[in-house]
Amino acid sequence: MNSQIKTLLILFNVCVVIITYAISPINLMIGDEPVRKISLVGQREVNDTVATEVPDTTVVIAKKEKDMSPQRFLFVGDSMAEPIAHYFWNYAVENGHELYTVSWYGSSSYSWGLTHTLQHYINEYHPTFVVLCMGSNELTIKDMNTVTRNVNRVLEQMGDLPFVWIGPPSYTKDNPHAVKRWIDNGYNDQIMTEVGADRFFDSRDMQMDRARDGLHPTMKGAVVWMDALAEWMSSEWTRHPVVMNTPQQKSPIQNLTIMQVKDKGF
Repeated sequence: MNSQIKTLLILFNVCVVIITYAISPINLMIGDEPVRKISLVGQREVNDTVATEVPDTTVVIAKKEKDMSPQRFLFVGDSMAEPIAHYFWNYAVENGHELYTVSWYGSSSYSWGLTHTLQHYINEYHPTFVVLCMGSNELTIKDMNTVTRNVNRVLEQMGDLPFVWIGPPSYTKDNPHAVKRWIDNGYNDQIMTEVGADRFFDSRDMQMDRARDGLHPTMKGAVVWMDALAEWMSSEWTRHPVVMNTPQQKSPIQNLTIMQVKDKGF
């Protein structure tokens, strides 16, 4: 047996002894010091722990602080806006806000987006907050690309102003007062996608008195609608909560502009 083979056998035997000692329960001592072992199992466990460690990615959502300052509201929309505006006015008076309403009969996000009507009234009234109520004349649209284009044209005119978009009420199986021909084909969901859920008031499931057309609210129904809207606008569910305490008295509306279907806007 040559010297190289002897050396390899010696190294092999040394490795066998080291591994046997590492996995055995016996601890050898040199003086008062124990001979340290290499724990192969322990090393694997450490590596596994490092490899599988997942950082804490829990997102803490801070509660939104309510803006206590008086607002100058610009409330615009289609014919749905007018009945709501009468009760919106009472909230404005109660809470020290100003309210300017423009109800454009027969209008849509297409009308408001294609013209500069919204920008015109923003320049005229200098609002601190915009409330939009439009979409009832577009509920049956199936092309969501068209909805996206129209909505974004409206949003561009507001810039960085805080706003809320009131979605149109529609026919649902739980609302027998609505007319089936006004079926929402995804319009509300698309608006919510574009503006964000914290700036979209979903009216689809509103239970309120309706006019004979089954869509527009009666004046009594508008009270229910406005009360629900006000509660939501003052809650932490909105991006910009404002003070909307329940009015204790009624007063006739002011600053109301009515635009007819034939009007072309600005």
